[in-house]
Amino acid sequence: DAMLGATPIGKNWLLGLANELHDASDAPTNKNLESFLADTAKDPEARYTVFRWLTDADPKRRTQMLETMLTDPSMELRYDAIAQALNVSEALEPDRLRELLDAARHPDHIATIIERLDKAGVSVDQAQHMGFVTRWNLIGPFDNIGSDKFDVAYPVEVDWLQGTLATKYAGKNGEVTWFEGSTDKKDGQMDLATFFNKEKGCIVYAETQIDVPSDLDCEVRVGCINAQKVWVNGELLIANEVYHTGMQIDQYAAPVRLKAGKNRVLVKVCQNEQTQAWAQDYSFQLRFCDATGKAITTK
Repeated sequence: DAMLGATPIGKNWLLGLANELHDASDAPTNKNLESFLADTAKDPEARYTVFRWLTDADPKRRTQMLETMLTDPSMELRYDAIAQALNVSEALEPDRLRELLDAARHPDHIATIIERLDKAGVSVDQAQHMGFVTRWNLIGPFDNIGSDKFDVAYPVEVDWLQGTLATKYAGKNGEVTWFEGSTDKKDGQMDLATFFNKEKGCIVYAETQIDVPSDLDCEVRVGCINAQKVWVNGELLIANEVYHTGMQIDQYAAPVRLKAGKNRVLVKVCQNEQTQAWAQDYSFQLRFCDATGKAITTK
């Protein structure tokens, strides 16, 4: 119970205590544990711990319980439930695969299900299903020699925040203008190295607008191997000055309230001057979704 609302460090201590008490108990009160697990308002990580206590020594019970957890609000429980369903057979019917796809939130599960649907003759756009923004207006490069311009607000950034963009700006190597860039990658990854001829020691900006039918609270999630900032409707929501420490889907996330109609998005991505092969990647991916990872409906 105490884990609900606790900090990550607090949860770690509480889990340690709970596991010690459980392991020391000669006869755990399963009825109380079952009641706790059934209450989806409890902390998701705590519920998953209780699930393991109840089922680690009882594979049959684990199977039975997971069959009812495809849409559980605990992402750990949902992950195990979908993994179990996928392991039943390599040849699931399309309707069953569709059901699993609607429930799936983990990128690996989504990719696996879409691949199986494709083999069954059903095509699903993975990037669209996950809510990735795949079309952007791009401009750059701007100077980042010395990797010390992360907090420098170039005129294009200032203008965007004020709601007025010019068609051209002074860039790192001369005048730069906006151009449209898009990606057809399943994970929505925008390969900036390709768009900007593998430029090093530079900064580029990507901007777009997304249209939603009504006000809604959601999350903006970004994967980026470079230093990056993300603004939505003029508010800075994500900022990480790190270079080449890895990239994954939903690497960084922030809550955001979108308004009905058009919402403005700006991404600033910085590349350094490292010459190692592993430091040549220059890319980002961005999507909007609810707290569970389900894509929101945009225009």
